[in-house]
Amino acid sequence: YGEIPAEQSILDKANYSLAEWSDINNDSTKIIANPGCFPTATLLSLHPLLKNNLINKESIIIDAKTGISGAGRSLSQNVHYGEANENFSAYKLGTHKHTPEIEQYLSKLSGSDIKVMFTPHLVPMTRGILATIYVDLNEQISEEALHKMYIKTYQNKPFVRIRKIGEFPKTKEVLGSNFCDIGIYVDEERNKAVIVTVIDNLVKGASGQAIQNMNILYGFNEDKGLNLLPVYP
Repeated sequence: YGEIPAEQSILDKANYSLAEWSDINNDSTKIIANPGCFPTATLLSLHPLLKNNLINKESIIIDAKTGISGAGRSLSQNVHYGEANENFSAYKLGTHKHTPEIEQYLSKLSGSDIKVMFTPHLVPMTRGILATIYVDLNEQISEEALHKMYIKTYQNKPFVRIRKIGEFPKTKEVLGSNFCDIGIYVDEERNKAVIVTVIDNLVKGASGQAIQNMNILYGFNEDKGLNLLPVYP
């Protein structure tokens, strides 16, 4: 991250909490590490595939786009209007701080060391993330079967919505909400899968998930204060 970390004694007490798969509780959790925006979209997409050992762990390619608000309010040349407007660029290839965060979670989930190819892009919109993830399947599985597996995996997760087969989400469809929408495509001839996922980087990718984690921690309904309709169009 290029910054001085907290003391190890504090880090040891932190619980990384991707809300849908969290094990936080009010008895033992002292500090919650809230996931970043790119990791939230990516990990919710990949969790079912790795949990069910369906992919080649060395084949994960993440092509992700973010709106300018992902950069925060600090000044930098690439977020000036004249630079960002009518422009589309890749940035921080191989050095983005969310790469180790993604790899750490996936490695823990799979029980093996996982490395990913992650390329973030800046697009001229205010907010939103769209991640397109490419993986090699390690067994023959139909698009229908994979789709059913995702639906079953997230059936009790109120903020993850699996789109119909052949339907892929757009960033505006989750704008201002805590939803994560996921679309699935399987190239059965090449035995590859493509997962398309969108979130609002400022809600599900930040403050919304923090509230969701707080609700889980204190035993409130998970969607309390978060059941808001997206702003569309």
